[in-house]
Amino acid sequence: MSSASLLWCHSGVSTVRFGERIFTLVAGDLLFAPEEVQVTDDSQGLVLNIRFETLNIAGPARRIHLGHVWNDRMTFEYSRSLFGKETLSSDIARLFTDRVPTPPLPAPRKARAVAQVLVSNPADQTSLEEFAEIQSVSARTLQRQFLKSTGYSFSEWRAAQRVCVAASLLAHDFSISVVANLVGFAATSSLTRAFRRHTGATPSTFTTGQIGMGSAGHPPRIPATTTFAEAHQDQQLWIYTGTATVTTPGYCRFMGQGDMVTIPAGTQTRIDVASGSIAFPVPVGLDEWGMDLALVVAVNNQQQKALTALEQSEWSQLSEELLNTPIPVKM
Repeated sequence: MSSASLLWCHSGVSTVRFGERIFTLVAGDLLFAPEEVQVTDDSQGLVLNIRFETLNIAGPARRIHLGHVWNDRMTFEYSRSLFGKETLSSDIARLFTDRVPTPPLPAPRKARAVAQVLVSNPADQTSLEEFAEIQSVSARTLQRQFLKSTGYSFSEWRAAQRVCVAASLLAHDFSISVVANLVGFAATSSLTRAFRRHTGATPSTFTTGQIGMGSAGHPPRIPATTTFAEAHQDQQLWIYTGTATVTTPGYCRFMGQGDMVTIPAGTQTRIDVASGSIAFPVPVGLDEWGMDLALVVAVNNQQQKALTALEQSEWSQLSEELLNTPIPVKM
């Protein structure tokens, strides 16, 4: 198992510690650290600790704010880790290798018009209330349109856009003080705070090209998956959202959201999870009526992985035993 850590803050606010460093995570934050991270006891948020044998992420610790629109995609990545997959998905790893992304444009027409003004001129100092008056809507409505459509509040979106433009200017050898003025920050300290918030790094890091954020925007879709796995102990499968089919020798069941099925120890199982769906292995004894994501996280933090994905060489025989279907070529 990789000694590095990848944490997703699903909801609330949490404080994490590694070495002498402390990060505060809010909902929609993704944190990479090259060492083990401890979530402090006083944290009030729900944090998914995504563990793989290989993360394929290098470099220093950094935090990316993706927004709540990434919740399902990161929850899916967490479920992949619990199913015994060995490697982080490439589209998640790329978030830490590309440069700072442009925040997604809001879909509602009036919020998009405001965003386009800020894209054209990041230094524009027009307030939310002034923009709302220009667009003939309430400030509350405009704020809601930004948050619902992009995962960012108005002020967060403007800061993310400024950071994106600033990173590009820094890469072209503009000084930090000049960049701060060009993108609308009153002082270099304000620029530094915004960079730390949205990238986990300082502006000076971007002048050397040593750190990047992913091309975030809207998350990639959740793909359909087929997993051949073996249970080390009696185990249950719970459908968090969507649908799945579970097949063992002599048994096949179609499952919907909220359903749960038991997989006996030693059983080799084919699990087909539909596109857009998420399933979790959970210990025997839990009631499907009381299941939620927080409980999944709690119980899996206390136990070792109970499912092991089988090697592709084992799929042929198992596929023939379970279903007379072509062997899948992707996990």
